[in-house]
Amino acid sequence: MRRIRLAWGGLGALVVVALAADLSLGYVQSHTLSGQLSSTKLLVSRDASLGLSTREANQLQDRIRAIDVSSWWDPAFLAQGQSQALGKVRAEAGHLFRLALERDRAAAHATLAAYLRYVSSNSAWLADPPGSQKLTSELNSASTPGALLALEAQLDLNMQQARAAVRSAQAKAAASVTLAQAPGGLLQQASELEAIASADNLSSLGVPAAAAALRAVLATGATGASQSAALTTNLTSLRAEIGLNDQVASLDHSVMDLVDQAAAEQTPGSSGYLSQYQSEQPAFTAAQTATQLVAVQAALNTLQSAAQLSLSADSCGHTSLPGKSIYISLSLQEMVFYDNGCAVNATPVTTGRPLLRTPTGTFHIFDKQSPYVFISPWPPGSPFWYPTSPVNWVMEFDQGGYYIHDAPWEPTAQYGPGSENEIPAASHGCVQTPGAVMAWAYPWTPMGTPVVITS
Repeated sequence: MRRIRLAWGGLGALVVVALAADLSLGYVQSHTLSGQLSSTKLLVSRDASLGLSTREANQLQDRIRAIDVSSWWDPAFLAQGQSQALGKVRAEAGHLFRLALERDRAAAHATLAAYLRYVSSNSAWLADPPGSQKLTSELNSASTPGALLALEAQLDLNMQQARAAVRSAQAKAAASVTLAQAPGGLLQQASELEAIASADNLSSLGVPAAAAALRAVLATGATGASQSAALTTNLTSLRAEIGLNDQVASLDHSVMDLVDQAAAEQTPGSSGYLSQYQSEQPAFTAAQTATQLVAVQAALNTLQSAAQLSLSADSCGHTSLPGKSIYISLSLQEMVFYDNGCAVNATPVTTGRPLLRTPTGTFHIFDKQSPYVFISPWPPGSPFWYPTSPVNWVMEFDQGGYYIHDAPWEPTAQYGPGSENEIPAASHGCVQTPGAVMAWAYPWTPMGTPVVITS
């Protein structure tokens, strides 16, 4: 019996030694597996960054997480199985990467073929599309799914741009055909601009002749491309001439306002400014060319500077009633606001029309209302009747309904000399004032403010 106990004890010792050896080997292999795990994870991450689909990358990551290599005490035979499993994951990753590369290259080739077919069938409308050799070379040299996907996206963008270019070119061609079949575009513009030039006493430059040439060639059934180009050039020049005339007209109105204000305030040299302005009017009326308009523009700029300087230098010291007062000149259609002899504001106005002129004399503001509605005292059918007219501010200065008020129906550029004779813009005896000035004047003017109106 003693021998048997010794035999069993020896066997136990051998098992302990074998287990220790296996554990030692498992510990070593555990470190090796950790390295394999890291490299496998990096491989899958790299493939994902190079274009492997998210679904496929996630599947590989799930398989990696299912392999437990964290226990150093695993027996060696288990560690070997884990190593083989990681090897299969790496092999599967390589296989999926190659499949993705083949799949994406085939898709990119299909997109390229569709793009090249579109370019070929629409070559008449496309100026300079990318050549097929360059695109094919880029596709064949792409070595990752990501590069192929980027190239396919670029081909999609090229297709969109090509289609847009074709639509634009076809639309231009259709417009040209429309002009040939029903010449209402350029020829209509020519007719309209000729009418404006005639009304403003401007030369029509070469527009009439160019329009006639286009009409003649269109009558033969031709498209008239060169004639259309010539007319377009002439229309551009005429538009510039009309635009210059409008600029001079706007400057002319501004200078008129300044000159009238200087005359109303009787600043030094104001009579000379008024005379100079009146002498420029025939030159402006007669101006037909850009050169003549520029000459008038220069003279008006000089006069504007002089009148403005005179007003700035002589803003105070005027002979006016003490305190606040309002002076209106019917001949100048100008209203000036004074405060103890200092001109604090001025504006062109529109006073009463013929047969309903604004009264002259010295009056006082005795009623102010905001807002207010004018109702015609004349019945419909009367030449003096007017529709019900709401306004923002009124200041009554004489019995019988004589007001200083805004007139939303009158354009700002229309105020000034001559506006009192314009029907229907002229007033029925009131003093119509631009809205911006009236917004300032209403709170500035106290009850009892004198209003002096001269002829």
